[in-house]
Amino acid sequence: MAHRRPWRCYSSWSRRPFQYKRSSNRRREFARGGAQSKIQRYWGGAKLVPWEDFELVAGLKCDNQSQISANALEAIRITVNSALQKYLGRSNYRFRVRPKPFQKYRENRMLAFAGADRVQSGMRNSFGRSTGVCARVRAGSIICEVGTSLKNLPLVRDRLRVASMKISSPCSIVILQYKSPEFFKKSGLPLYDAKKRKEVPLYEVALT
Repeated sequence: MAHRRPWRCYSSWSRRPFQYKRSSNRRREFARGGAQSKIQRYWGGAKLVPWEDFELVAGLKCDNQSQISANALEAIRITVNSALQKYLGRSNYRFRVRPKPFQKYRENRMLAFAGADRVQSGMRNSFGRSTGVCARVRAGSIICEVGTSLKNLPLVRDRLRVASMKISSPCSIVILQYKSPEFFKKSGLPLYDAKKRKEVPLYEVALT
């Protein structure tokens, strides 16, 4: 069985994607092959409860621009959701994974047997074949978010810390929403504006 290439080969990106074959209309069906997305569910917990009803909404922020594989997103979902469902109960938290893995990544597989140099063309015209899907995220994007109460915040922070190890980019834990300033002050985490992708300084936060 062939081994998967290390993700450092695909973790960075700096140009527009070439996810389709060389065709005039760029239709999706021209990008043949590739494994399907490993993650199928992006929600967990009490997903019908509004985010405003939770005391705090903590999120995992990606610090660098990178690509995240569908396997890593599924690993993040299992890491966070399974522990919270076990220790908190399904009705005491709300969990969501934000990125969607639509981008296909390719691999130009090289033959590795005697006489392989006579039957392959090396890197000539090496567009490669699709081997899986991943999600493209920019610096400052939120990977996942958890709505919970203040007393359960230590468990949520520990699960988000473990989830950050599944990503090749450094991550940080931030607060996205809070029910009252008292909960935000006791959390000890920075406030982050996900739409503007910047941290909110304390002098702009109404703590009274």
